Parts: sequence; structure tokens; C-alpha cells
Amino acid sequence: MLTIIGLISSALLQVVAAISALWLLRASRARVAWIMIFVAFMFMAFRRVVEVMAITHGEISPGIILLSNWLGIIVSAIMAVAVIMIGRMLFTLKHTEAARHELETRFTTLFHHSSDEIYLADLKGNLIEVNQVACDTLGFSRQEFLQKNFKDLKTPKYFDTVEPNLKMIIEHGRHVYETEHVSKDGKVISLEVKSRVINYLGQEAIISIARETTERKQMERNILSAVIKAEEQERERISRDIHDGLGPLLSTIKLYVNELESGDLEPGEKSEMLKQTNELINEAISSSRAISNNLSPHLIMDFGLVKAVEAFCKKVNLAQKVRISFENSLDPVRFDQTVEIVLYRVITELINNTLKHASASKIEIYLEMIDQVLQMTYLDDGIGFDKEKAMGAEAGGMGLKNIVSRLKSINGNYRIHSRPGAGFLVVVEINPDSMGLQKG
Repeated sequence: MLTIIGLISSALLQVVAAISALWLLRASRARVAWIMIFVAFMFMAFRRVVEVMAITHGEISPGIILLSNWLGIIVSAIMAVAVIMIGRMLFTLKHTEAARHELETRFTTLFHHSSDEIYLADLKGNLIEVNQVACDTLGFSRQEFLQKNFKDLKTPKYFDTVEPNLKMIIEHGRHVYETEHVSKDGKVISLEVKSRVINYLGQEAIISIARETTERKQMERNILSAVIKAEEQERERISRDIHDGLGPLLSTIKLYVNELESGDLEPGEKSEMLKQTNELINEAISSSRAISNNLSPHLIMDFGLVKAVEAFCKKVNLAQKVRISFENSLDPVRFDQTVEIVLYRVITELINNTLKHASASKIEIYLEMIDQVLQMTYLDDGIGFDKEKAMGAEAGGMGLKNIVSRLKSINGNYRIHSRPGAGFLVVVEINPDSMGLQKG
């Protein structure tokens, strides 16, 4: 009796196991293996039923016994194949888990060791993670950050941009924009932010990498200030040239003309006055030509950059205050007129800076084409200077800033090297895309 109960219990357990195998189909990718296990357990339950019938009835037909034996063989084969399939799946899962763990480790390392601020937020802008750089920059603790929304970090100027930016990120999957954050102590920080939608712990989230642009913005403001100041200085110089040079000449000419109109002059006096008037007119013409040449050098218009630089260097060399060596490999190439004028202004301003501040005895200038890029090299053997200080916000002189602003106007690249006691070197490169080559 106990044997029959045991066999029936075994058959019931095998049916339950078979049903469980069917239930596992929904939670596993190895569906074929679980179907095979279901079939195997049902065959095993059938064999238990056959064994119960053999005990209770005493005799069973040879065909049923043969079927039961073959089912045992088939069950063994099915279970072997199913176990192998599940084993392969588990092996794959192990590798997948290891890869996932490695990716999580790399993500965590990059997240917390980046030099940029990194924010992780849900699709509504509520922060769910930040890195240490963000904490150090804004002065909030991680726990304080996790209670904030992106809106809580913005200046009033950018408060209303949060919703449109979130919409752009969600719609396009990524977005790059500028913004401002306010630190815990009230400091305003300018940022360029790159955001994108990612899968984080099974849900969509927004990761934002923020790079501080405060220094760049300050440099742009310094350059703009330098441009404005340079323009004002240029206007003042032109005004002074007209007032001090051309103005007195025209006033004198007017006096002479009034005297000539009076009719009280002797023929000899009248002739002399006409001669003086003509000389004054010629001088006024020369003065106006000089002013015009300063505004737009006629040598560049007529003969190009190389001839204009050669002429300027020749004038400076005549004074014998410094020796300028100028070499070029550009003839007979002509460039876009704007490029030539800007480079001419840069070279003349560099020379003037050297004359005023460097106490140099020698200047070397090279103009050449290297791989279709126009390169200008300028160096002197003067006393040098602190480049960072000269380019800083507190710098008194505007020379270098003027030069940088001019080069940026034609998309020029530049490298400046100098230090106290070590002379001065600047290398300028003009991209072919920003100029038009013309054969002279």
C-alpha cells in the first residue's frame, strides 16, 4: 500500500513539475528546453501510472511494458538534451552578467572621474545621480542634488529654457545647448551642455555632460572689448590726423583764398600767395592720401601683401632702430583682399609692439605656403613677456588682443610663445577655406 501511495505521489509531483516547466516558458529564452522538460516529466508521470497499474492488477500487457521502457529511454535522452541547452544558456548568462558588470564598472569610473560635471535625471528633469565634479563645482552635497530639479540650478535668465530643452532631448534623443548654473554660494557658472537619452536601470533617463565655459566667455568679452577699444582708438587717430594735419592746412588755404579775393594785393604778392596756396593744397593732398593709406593701404590694393610688407619693413629699417629680415615664398600668389589687409595689420602691429616694448635688435618675418595653408612666422630677440598676463583681463596694453581679434575675424589659427628674457614668437595659419587664392 505504501508503495502505491509513493508512486501516485511521485506521479503527481512530476505533473506539477511539468506544469512549472510550462510556466517558466514566459520567463526564459530557452523555451525549447523547458518544453522538452515538460514532455519528459509527463512521460515520467505516465510510467509511474503504469507501475501503479502493475501493482494493483498484477498483469500488464507486454506492449505497455515495452512502451514504458522506451519512454524511460526517451526521457533520459530528452533530459540530457534539455540540461545541455539550459547549461549553455546559463553559461551565456554568466558571460552577459560579467560584461554587464564590466560596463557598469567602466560607466561608474567615467562618471565619477570625469573632469566635466555629469548629471543623470529622469525625463522631467529631476536629478537621480551626479558626479563629484558637480558637487565640488556647485557646492551642493549629493543628497542635496538628489532633491533638486534642473530648474533649481538655473539662473533666472535660463529658468524658462529647461522645459524646451527637455522636449528637444526627448524628441531627438540628444541636444547641445548653453546654460548657466548658480552655485550654493551664488556664483554664476556658464556651461555648454551635451545631453542624450539613455537606458538606466531599465528606464529612460537623461545624461548631461556640462563643460564650464566661463573662462571662454570672459576671453570672448575681452576680445570684443579689445575690438571696440581698437576701433575707438582708430577713430581717435583719424580724427587727430584730420584735426592736427589736414585741418590747419585747409584753414590756411581759406585765409589765402580770402586775401586773394580782397583784390588789395600787388601783382608780386598775389603771385607769391598763389604759389603758397598751391603748395598748401599739394600738402593737403599728401596728408589726405596718407590718412587714406592708413585706412586702406594702396600698396596692398595695387601690388598685394608681399610688396606692402616689404615697403613697411624698408621704412622701419631706414630708422636703424631695429633690423627686420623679411622672407617669403608667395610670389606671384595673391589672396583674398580681406586676408591680405588683416595680415598686413597684424604684421605692422607686431612690429610696432616690438619697437615700443621689446628692446629688440632683430625681427624675422616669414610668409610661406605649407600644404595649401598660408603661414606667417614672426619672431624677435627682445626681452619677452608673460603671455598669460598680457592676455589676461587686467592687461593694460591691447596689442595682443587686437591681433587675436583680427585673426579670429578671418578664422585664423595662432600660436604665441614668449616668456621674460626669451624673446617673442608667433605663428599664424590661415585655412584655405577662409580665403580665395588668385594668381597674380
